[in-house]
Amino acid sequence: MSDHRRPRIPFSDAKRGTCRWCGEATLHEKGPKKGEVNRRRRWHDACVDSYNESDPREARRRVRRRDRGRCAACNLDTYALRRQQKGRGSHRRLRDLGFVPRRSLWELDHIVPLVDGGSHDLDNLQTLCTPCHKAKTVSEASERRERCSRSAEDDVIARADAALRKSEEMLAQLEAQH
Repeated sequence: MSDHRRPRIPFSDAKRGTCRWCGEATLHEKGPKKGEVNRRRRWHDACVDSYNESDPREARRRVRRRDRGRCAACNLDTYALRRQQKGRGSHRRLRDLGFVPRRSLWELDHIVPLVDGGSHDLDNLQTLCTPCHKAKTVSEASERRERCSRSAEDDVIARADAALRKSEEMLAQLEAQH
């Protein structure tokens, strides 16, 4: 997995008995060695959970369990659709419905896109069927394009105004000298 997808393990070269995620000592929790360093462990349970939450595959698994393949936009049950479309000609029928016949008929979607400041948190993730996801992506891209063009126009206008003010000031200075 590439670095931009999962965070780097900060203490990856830590000696045994030290958590690779937080850098603190792993201790025996019970028994005769309670409170002593546990040299067999290299992670705290909570640290393993937080590291796994940073994995995009784990986020997809959690959303799959939560939404069970039901589209948040049109409420289509993608698992039921897959069961209905089994057999000869299923790929053609799925293509006619706007789906790409592959392993999954739903896609993981960021409610607030990462480009616009969204996150990989479970609250910002939803299940969308392929056609709804395509439509949402197209609408978001056009909105983003409009925002960028408006801001570019505003930028050009602001620079032109600044240049006009500067030239008027220079002209006023020249007139004052003569």
